[in-house]
Amino acid sequence: MKRGVWLVIAALVVVAAGVTLVALPRGPEWTTTSPEALREYQAAVEAQQKLYNSEAAEHITKAYEADPNFLVAKLDYANVLGRTDKERADELRQEVFDADLSKVTPREQFFIEYAKAYREKRPEDAAALLDDYFARYPDDPYILYRKATWTWSRGDLEEAERLYQKLIEIRPNWVISYNQLGYIAMMQGRFAEAEEYFKSYRFIAPDQANPHDSLGELFITLGRYDEAEESLEKAIEIKPDFWHSYEHLALAKACSGDQAGMREEVERAKAAGMPEEWLTRVECFADYEEMAGREAWQEILDHADSDCVKNVNNEYPSVITHLAASRLGDWETTQEIEERIAEVLEKYRESGAEKDTMLLEGTLNHMKGVRLALQGDLAGAEERLRAADMGLTYMAAGSAWFKLYNRMFLSETLLAEGEDAEAHQLLSQVRSVNPMIVAEFEDSGFNFLGLKRS
Repeated sequence: MKRGVWLVIAALVVVAAGVTLVALPRGPEWTTTSPEALREYQAAVEAQQKLYNSEAAEHITKAYEADPNFLVAKLDYANVLGRTDKERADELRQEVFDADLSKVTPREQFFIEYAKAYREKRPEDAAALLDDYFARYPDDPYILYRKATWTWSRGDLEEAERLYQKLIEIRPNWVISYNQLGYIAMMQGRFAEAEEYFKSYRFIAPDQANPHDSLGELFITLGRYDEAEESLEKAIEIKPDFWHSYEHLALAKACSGDQAGMREEVERAKAAGMPEEWLTRVECFADYEEMAGREAWQEILDHADSDCVKNVNNEYPSVITHLAASRLGDWETTQEIEERIAEVLEKYRESGAEKDTMLLEGTLNHMKGVRLALQGDLAGAEERLRAADMGLTYMAAGSAWFKLYNRMFLSETLLAEGEDAEAHQLLSQVRSVNPMIVAEFEDSGFNFLGLKRS
């Protein structure tokens, strides 16, 4: 196996709050007596929709400082402060939760009560609050966007798509909806539609980084690496600290076999000032991708206790380490990794985040399929790899590559079972998405996983 790029580098679909201020059926838009606070809050939600999160945090801070009694701004400021001063952030949240909500707008009441329900671990109440407010104000774009995003997170893509389309109809300037519609189309393998959505997004907001980044992700998925790099470079040109695009450039280089270029992108991100959390994830990816490219299985296994592998938010090193352990017959390590993933999966199930649950279920099924295949249980491996394929989607570039490589492993398993016709039928399906990955598989002698044909 020349390259092991088949897992999410970053979760790239980020939820934003909204952009323009539009009136509800009655009453003021937001409850503040400070024009400066209102101006800063509006700037914050505009930045959030662009996915410019650091700028949004700065505007939220200024809005709160201009009016400490502006409850929604105070709540958002507590979330910003929680990164550096958790105790003070909790105090501010409690002050908001204890405030008299009869003096704020229905929308503000909803945001506060919704946040309180989640803070108190009452997700069912939060869902009921969302349904109730949405029933009363179905054309409030802030709530329509929240409802669409919540529906998407629960895996109801058809309803989420309908809601995002409705948002575009009633508020065409909520351009982030084009982004979400593009990703929903990607998840379902409707790549031509996804490209149209992303290009519409780029046409409407050419001066924002995210449209170019999203289009770059699609191009990586389809094996159009030169176009991907061009689009991602444009995103960075527009916003040099748009860290998603540095990650995606590293992925694009790795997918195209340019590991030196991948390393250059990591160093470039570091020089640009990428935050430590982001940089660590990208560096971990590059380290394990490079070792997997050399098939340095023992070297990978020697790092099984590294922070990269133990970080539950960075699955790629765990999957590569599990593969290395399986290749070397270290079943104790494979079991430890599978148990760790299963623990995290249970927490996801409890949270009700269906989209994240599906991805991690796919990850665990993939791991079990790899282990069973290399233990000689080809029928069991086939079952698990098929289950992984059902759970994985083309949601973003990283997860798309995971799905494609899982399909390569499944094809190899079928070939080892002597099911050549079915294996090549599956390869034909993959080729229709990304011909480059199939060409790589063919060049390897149909041997990514290391199985012997019957």
